[in-house]
Amino acid sequence: MQKRIVELNQQQYVLYRFRTKRTMEHFEQTIQRLDSAGIAVQSICARTSSFGEYLRHGHWIALSYLPGRHLSGKANRDGLVSLGQTMAKLNSLEGPPRRALFERKRPKLPHEAYIAGETQLTDKQRTWIRESMDRLRGLPATQLTHGDLFGKNIIQNDDQSVGLIDYELLAYDLSGIELAATLLRPFCRRVQKRRILMRAYLRSCSPQLRQTWNQYGRDLVFAAAARLALARQDRVRHVTRKNRLLRIGQWLPNRSVRDAATRQLEANIAIIRAARRNEAYYLNITRTIIDLALADPDTGPINLLRQCDLLFVKPL
Repeated sequence: MQKRIVELNQQQYVLYRFRTKRTMEHFEQTIQRLDSAGIAVQSICARTSSFGEYLRHGHWIALSYLPGRHLSGKANRDGLVSLGQTMAKLNSLEGPPRRALFERKRPKLPHEAYIAGETQLTDKQRTWIRESMDRLRGLPATQLTHGDLFGKNIIQNDDQSVGLIDYELLAYDLSGIELAATLLRPFCRRVQKRRILMRAYLRSCSPQLRQTWNQYGRDLVFAAAARLALARQDRVRHVTRKNRLLRIGQWLPNRSVRDAATRQLEANIAIIRAARRNEAYYLNITRTIIDLALADPDTGPINLLRQCDLLFVKPL
């Protein structure tokens, strides 16, 4: 699918264009399912409804622009509680295990890719990672997850309730990995905020998911941090490839093209720097949590994260 933000009559909309009618209808049904579960989502304002419209414009759906502000590092207690409750509602919806709704890639545990990329692991650390992978493989990864719950995809309203936007990465997966990943996001990197979000989620989710978190929280935190670190590495590689083309654009005779390439190149350099900073943080979590879990297998995830943060040295 393709996505654009458009403006019509001084109103903003999010326009999704799909390759097939089947994907469009599946997307529409998913939005309706989220809404029926009590999750604040963008409403469907218009869609392709006739063969003639399809021939002229293709398959598309226009969604409302969800009002509110992005969840940031200043997230308050009510907003975090609402987010925890919203995530629990999302994870209550189930489907085929490890299945992406709109992506070709299926959700995978990151352990093997992490081991392949980390060259300085000890045998003891590798053993813990493989055992952790085996523990998570035995869990039913059938809960609907958002797939990209960072601050800009979480909209907080004036009444402190939250809504979710950007549904391209929805997948049936282990919900505990998404909970752990949310605890690692910049807006939630304080012990008190993590406790608020986690408690709100665990009070609202099913007993099975609560038991899974209590039993496998350390494994879920490691998996979340490894996924986020690997995703940042992929992002850096992707943007670096784009920069090679932009540098060619800086040598073209058309001045406007050169200026546009320079502006985009500067923006991409900032993206790479931010991605590398976040990558360093997530790698610190993965490297530290293994040793902490080996030293004290009974320590809870929040305490483990607090100790990881204390040992983190910010890169220059």
